[in-house]
Amino acid sequence: MALNFAGCHTKTDSRIELEFWTLQLNDFTPYVEQKIAIYEKNHPNIKIKWIDIPFSEGEKRTLSAVMSDNVPDVVNLNPSFASTLESKQVLTTINRNFDEIYVPSALNLCRQGAGYYAIPWYVTSSVTIYNKDFLKQAGEKTPPQNYENIVAFSQKIKQKSGKYAFMPNLAEDGKMLKILSKQGVDLEEFFKSEKTVQNYEIFKKLYRNNLIPKGSINQTHRDSLEKYMAGDTVFLEAGANFLKTIEQNAPEVYKETDVAPQMNLQNGIIDISLMNLVIPIKSKHPQEAVDFALFMTNDANQLEFCKLAPVLPSTKKALEDKFFSQENNLIDKGRKISANQLKQAKSSSKIYSNQKQINEIIDYATQIILLDKKSIKQALEDAKKDLNL
Repeated sequence: MALNFAGCHTKTDSRIELEFWTLQLNDFTPYVEQKIAIYEKNHPNIKIKWIDIPFSEGEKRTLSAVMSDNVPDVVNLNPSFASTLESKQVLTTINRNFDEIYVPSALNLCRQGAGYYAIPWYVTSSVTIYNKDFLKQAGEKTPPQNYENIVAFSQKIKQKSGKYAFMPNLAEDGKMLKILSKQGVDLEEFFKSEKTVQNYEIFKKLYRNNLIPKGSINQTHRDSLEKYMAGDTVFLEAGANFLKTIEQNAPEVYKETDVAPQMNLQNGIIDISLMNLVIPIKSKHPQEAVDFALFMTNDANQLEFCKLAPVLPSTKKALEDKFFSQENNLIDKGRKISANQLKQAKSSSKIYSNQKQINEIIDYATQIILLDKKSIKQALEDAKKDLNL
């Protein structure tokens, strides 16, 4: 496997060759190839070899490659897997000050002490996508902005329209930890905070009283999207990029769709999905690799990419472009709300080196709690022991 995706330093001429891996960007081949051509023109001593990898194979292939002697020089990852690799000490630490370049919520997911183990690239920031007609039937104008009154809201929706208010994916990717993180609760506090108990009580009421679908404890975000497009739920927490999917696959639902900010923003902590670029420590040309990564993530290149893909830039200057403030249609509106959230956010949920294990243990505890297999206190105590905290 390593041999198939290595060979990154074989020279066909006197130039340095950098191998650049991306995750499922084949739809944007002209853009990537154009950027590479520009970089090579401005750096005649460097040749870029680009390899695009299917998203589902990214972690396996990257882990195999970085543990070998022939590594790619610049790799596109997500924060969770990047932090795992950082904990294995296989990534280059970049000792530069990026505070004035990238937005805090993205930079927070790449930080290691005084330096960085990754460079932020493109971002999505979830919004609340909702059905205006269903809200009108229930006598409501907007979806709730926090979970404090979600039970009463969900009861009203069910009584007036027969619909579920939403389908939260409570046992997917550490969802409950993300919810509590936005309320200022970190991992250590999660297992003993009264806020944690209060939130679990809210979702137990929703689940016990059939105010959220039973699939909320074992189905995925994709299932939640399908339920919204089928007209079974009133609102959906998702990236603004999913508006295009709804428009294409459920045009009648799209006609009744509007958008609002994501829930629980009062602490300035935002829920984002980030893609970043890392430099393996075994790269033979780390300085050139960092320079190329900074080129791909600069203001102009990120802005151009965001006009092609339904994503946001991670740089402050690009995010201020008028493109993100226009509102000619619903997709523009979703992008504008999403961009404003990203600009105003102080931080994002912390990523831990063993994030995958943390997510699995908390997701299991969530299922046990909602199924009444254990008390909230006991389930949290057992989860804490499993994590050796």
